[in-house]
Amino acid sequence: MSTIFFRRLSACGLGLLLATVAGAHHSQSEFDFKLKVDVEGTITKVEWKSPHARLYVDAKDDRGEMVNWNFELPSPNTLIRRGWTRDSLKPGDHVTVNGARARNFPTIAYAIAIKDKDGKALFTGTTQVFDPGTDAPKPE
Repeated sequence: MSTIFFRRLSACGLGLLLATVAGAHHSQSEFDFKLKVDVEGTITKVEWKSPHARLYVDAKDDRGEMVNWNFELPSPNTLIRRGWTRDSLKPGDHVTVNGARARNFPTIAYAIAIKDKDGKALFTGTTQVFDPGTDAPKPE
């Protein structure tokens, strides 16, 4: 009887372990890098939290209504290695953000490029996504 209980308990433990691995972190999977967006507005909040920093920007939409955009950034550690400080962007700063829109949320995006009010580019640490349908060399 105790052997059956031990086997069932072991199977449950293994199942929980595999479920944890299956829920691995895949950062950019919710974003469609073909759905680009350019947002110009004012920063309302900057979050330096793991696993990803976040940038919130108030900007007007196509109807002239104010919308708060939520931009995902790389990890704070990656941003620091790219030369950022906690003061690189602050609430109240005017920015232009180019991003890849989330597949299911119209005001969430992954920040690809950010320019401050003076037009200075801040590198986010993203890499170019290769799309063979548009980037492949054309045959001659």
